[in-house]
Amino acid sequence: MPDAAASKKILQIGNWPPPVCGWSMGLVGLREELEARGWDCQVMNLNENRRVRSPEYIDVQSGWDFFIKVLRRVWRGYAVHVRVNGESKKGYLLALAAMALARMFGRPALLTYCGGRQQTFFPAPAGSFRLRAFGFLFCLPHRVFCNSEAVKQVLLTAGMPSARVVPIPHFSSSYVQGDRVSVPDEVEQFYQQHRGIFFSYVCFRKEFALEFLAKAIGAFRAAHPDIGFMLVGVPERELGGIRALLRSERIEDAVCLCGSVAHEMFLTMLTRSLAYIRTPMTDGSCSSVLESLTLRIPVLAADNGTRPPGCELWKQGDLAGLLGKMEQVLSNRDAMVGRIPEIQLEDNARKMADSIEDVCLAAELRAGRTASA
Repeated sequence: MPDAAASKKILQIGNWPPPVCGWSMGLVGLREELEARGWDCQVMNLNENRRVRSPEYIDVQSGWDFFIKVLRRVWRGYAVHVRVNGESKKGYLLALAAMALARMFGRPALLTYCGGRQQTFFPAPAGSFRLRAFGFLFCLPHRVFCNSEAVKQVLLTAGMPSARVVPIPHFSSSYVQGDRVSVPDEVEQFYQQHRGIFFSYVCFRKEFALEFLAKAIGAFRAAHPDIGFMLVGVPERELGGIRALLRSERIEDAVCLCGSVAHEMFLTMLTRSLAYIRTPMTDGSCSSVLESLTLRIPVLAADNGTRPPGCELWKQGDLAGLLGKMEQVLSNRDAMVGRIPEIQLEDNARKMADSIEDVCLAAELRAGRTASA
């Protein structure tokens, strides 16, 4: 068997762009930081493009292919860092397999929980199978990362030691850097045709509450026909479903529907918007929310208990509440901008890399003591 030390070698398992999302942005930044420190940082891609072979990442063709490729890396001495949330059964099983393989071969095992305080499968009732299942998963890694102290307190309900859970937001100072770019002609035309634009990052999944958002768009558009809505981030395979929803609500002309866009394009569109509407209840420290606040763009967000100061909150399902906030944007946007506090820009990719190095160094020291005993 190869040497047990996992010095400067790590397998990062998660989403690699395209499409671009908070998970993929975090993974790109962390890889850049680790490689700058001399790490051999390989990425196993679980995103939509996972079956597309590329020199940038390790493709995944099936569950068995995933297992074999993780096994090969841990056999060769790689530490393993995998991302998971409480929304996907498949994601749970992949994380469980990766953590089990890392521990089986004596490699450093790291887990990032990317969810918020309340997701479909976790947290779970005391004594339930779901709580025991997540408790088992969380006991495998040497360290568990999450994106806020509030989420950490939820993770601790699964019974793991507090010292093993480290809250580090996904958002990093590099997220708001970079030049603004020209938007496509059809997008520019949409801007020119409207007095103002509300912006939202969405996917065709239940946590984004798209039917609710569509009703809000329809109601607001009826009162303000010169206001438009920009929906960005939709994966290619989900565009058809969202178009059908927009047709059924008769709001196609009110919406510019974009797929996944490069991060520079995302920031450009965001800075040209009246406000950012954030509908999910399941997210934690959301990168796009923090990007908006940093850029002084008002954020109208569903109140999930973890929103940062400066967000304008409305209750889940409260259509009148959201519409009221949108009206305030038109009538007194300057006051909303004035309520946004200064956002502390931190290099969280560096913090994450520091923590990973701490874990892996400790593993090397343990391996060295075992070898010399």
